[in-house]
Amino acid sequence: TVDSYYGETASVINYPISNTSWAAPQKTDADYAIAFSKDAEGNDIYTSDMDDAAKDEAALNAALGFFEAAGFTVSDGQVTAAPDGAKLDYEVWIPADGAGDHPSFMMLNLASDAFKKIGITLNVKDLANSADLWTGIESEECPMWCAAWGATVDPDMYQVYYSDVANGGNSPGGSNYMYQIEDEELDAMILEARTSTDQEFRKTMYKACLDTIIDWACEIPVYQRQNAIIFSAERVNIDTVTPDITTFYGWLNEIQTLEMK
Repeated sequence: TVDSYYGETASVINYPISNTSWAAPQKTDADYAIAFSKDAEGNDIYTSDMDDAAKDEAALNAALGFFEAAGFTVSDGQVTAAPDGAKLDYEVWIPADGAGDHPSFMMLNLASDAFKKIGITLNVKDLANSADLWTGIESEECPMWCAAWGATVDPDMYQVYYSDVANGGNSPGGSNYMYQIEDEELDAMILEARTSTDQEFRKTMYKACLDTIIDWACEIPVYQRQNAIIFSAERVNIDTVTPDITTFYGWLNEIQTLEMK
């Protein structure tokens, strides 16, 4: 679905962090993992010889295992009853302008179709006004939603995932507000990573944080865009443009060297 929306200008990611960050897990790392590729018992869901149809079937079987582990009643490949506090139908909000214009819109509808096969209803609510999304989140009316985060040079996870549960929770702007998770161990790891200037140590700590966030499944990493910066060679002396532009170091960082023609 990401390919159909962005083509080659975006890539699928498996961790909720910019894949160009120094702290981002890389495919070459020994402990790198595909997001949500293990079943409820920790076994691999997919094998290398599976085609798309086989992967779909394996994913549904794994989903049944997770529903059962969460207390749902599962019988003959169907979820038939929900435990207290849960239900068989859920709604996800997506700000797609009321016209399906969002990179995750197709993914949600395919997921909805898949869930129907096992007795779960996932309703996709396409919002014409994106402001309604934030209102719904703040008022806790929106159980699941789609949004995009901007990344900073330092991948400090405090603002998004810290809940201050050790001190009673309710940390403004943290996970207590956006994700409703309360994890004292995650809080401790986030704080510990903030106390060090050792990049390798921080990378290890942030990897542990990312694994915890994925384990909670409070966020599903989907895609990361690739941005393009275009200069007019007729107006700008290209030789004076910042030579090594990256995600976090742009041409504005050396604007004093830029010359116009």
